[in-house]
Amino acid sequence: MLDLELEIDPASSYIHGPSRLKIPETLYEKGKLVGWQWQEVVTTTFLKGIPLYDPFTSAKGYYFDTEEWDKIVAFITNECFYPEAENTGLPFIPEQWQSRIYANLFCWKEEGTNYRRFRECFIYVPRKNGKTTAFGAVLSLIMFYIDSEKRAQNFCCAADIEQASLNFRHCQYIIETNPRLLSRLRDNKVFRSTRSFEHTDGSVFKVLSSIADTKHGLSPNFVYVDEVHAHANSDLIDVMVTGTGARRQPLIVYTTTADFDRPSVCNNLYEKAKAIATDKQWEPTFLPVIYEAQLSDDFRSEQVWRKANPNFGVSITEDYFQRLVRNAENNPNELNRFLRLHLNVRTKTETAWIPQHIWANGNADPETPLLSIVAIRKWIEEHSLWHNIALSDKWHSSASLDVYIGRFQLYWSWYIKQIEFLKDEECYAGYDNATVKDIAALNLWFPRYGIMLHWGWVPAQSIYQRSMEQNLPYNIWWEAGLINSTSPQETVDENLILSAMIGEKGNKQKGIFTHFRGLREVCFDRWGAHHIFTSLKQYGLPARAYPQSFAGMNEPCRRMEALSLDHQLFHGGHPVLDWMIGNVVIVQSRDGQVRPDRSKSINKIDGIVAGLMAIGSYLYPEVETISEIRGLK
Repeated sequence: MLDLELEIDPASSYIHGPSRLKIPETLYEKGKLVGWQWQEVVTTTFLKGIPLYDPFTSAKGYYFDTEEWDKIVAFITNECFYPEAENTGLPFIPEQWQSRIYANLFCWKEEGTNYRRFRECFIYVPRKNGKTTAFGAVLSLIMFYIDSEKRAQNFCCAADIEQASLNFRHCQYIIETNPRLLSRLRDNKVFRSTRSFEHTDGSVFKVLSSIADTKHGLSPNFVYVDEVHAHANSDLIDVMVTGTGARRQPLIVYTTTADFDRPSVCNNLYEKAKAIATDKQWEPTFLPVIYEAQLSDDFRSEQVWRKANPNFGVSITEDYFQRLVRNAENNPNELNRFLRLHLNVRTKTETAWIPQHIWANGNADPETPLLSIVAIRKWIEEHSLWHNIALSDKWHSSASLDVYIGRFQLYWSWYIKQIEFLKDEECYAGYDNATVKDIAALNLWFPRYGIMLHWGWVPAQSIYQRSMEQNLPYNIWWEAGLINSTSPQETVDENLILSAMIGEKGNKQKGIFTHFRGLREVCFDRWGAHHIFTSLKQYGLPARAYPQSFAGMNEPCRRMEALSLDHQLFHGGHPVLDWMIGNVVIVQSRDGQVRPDRSKSINKIDGIVAGLMAIGSYLYPEVETISEIRGLK
């Protein structure tokens, strides 16, 4: 008896009704829908199938109503039709992943009141997975025809009226194809001119524009927000959310593909949904549905395609994805679009200049012999002007330092080897000065070997703020010795950077420039680097300003890109450069020249700009005047 009790799933206590559900199963032949049949599934297992999320972990005070499911699935399969493409006019039969969302969304109820449990649902699914039909039109009709709220206000919102009208068009087709649905409308008609329809019980459905100021005073029972990533701000959504306060069981459903990696209403909702799905935030009335790949996943893998696209093999064909991937492989500018729209990977820009998988060609060889953490720490102490974490209080008191240094042990092992190997090699420097409170970057380019070394300096206050406010790992990079802090300054300390470059009087440690005896020249951005520029000149180092124009940056950009593609640029996998390369947005002139654009780049690119100047210094020696650079007008 005890053994039998142990086999019972504790989650089953939340199920009011049979332990098995009947769900529709679609049948396909050669990729075409040919029919469907009923399939029995274990209720608890079925409901747990949403990626990352277990609805039972926060189910106290709620129950799952199997009779409600019977009603919902009967309406879907009997009253709804495919509104477009090759299945137009056929009964709409949800795929299992879609049925799972319907069941969780509509059939969980609150004990005592019997109101719906879920008040918000975030559905994060890539393009071409049928979300507009399944979670726009069909879900809107469930709320309009099945929900018990009288004189309910139902709205479809999108960033523009054309996108919102697409859902209305689907609803209109389904209603006008089904006499039973049409007969329940006032005047037995859908009002196309106003993009609305009204039930005989007084409930209405309307398409709304994105102008929030005109929506105050509404009392929505149901709101469908399509393509949240396209919303410029949260104004309209805020008005809709606050308007639901008078309803007993309102429902707001958000559907979207991935946004760029930036502050936005879409990313705020995504972070909330991800936190709820992974039990980092407790909110039992919010249903998170997240289908996505990770940036580290191989975008060429069919397994990754299937993970991010639940309708793969149904509305998405393998041949279609193979074509997209071939295009992305041969055209790096297409890769970010593929990652964001088809794998739901948040990218920093619309198009990648040098995609991460190409940039990774320059990472340290995994077979590089690893130095011990003790050896790495000893080397950092001997070069504390270059890596001033060794001069901080944390160096001897923080237990996390060894963990963070160990995380980048391969890079450190590669980098320390290069420092000795390259000390007599010809090299060129690029220095990009910081704004008052941000990153200053120095790169050395060794053209004979295609090696680029990087150092960075950040005010202590910026390290803290960016770690806390923007969730960027500045603090980890600092404790790992990969960036330098200008502590206790709150602004960039140029004298500290000079010490790292040329050393200090009375200090036996060499500076970076005095160590590398093959240094030919240091190039600067004209902006804000006057003190360091003049100091290096006085020290006897060749230094000059380098143009940030199309003329100055075109050839270095072309060279960096070509070297990356050809596996001829080696940076060791420095994590700060890895981050910055993903931030770069390249702009093009009318005659086809290119340069990085700081104003359009999503975040800091200083280390990449410094690298481009170093390459430019090599390509255009000091003996050439700036007017001799090709393409200058």
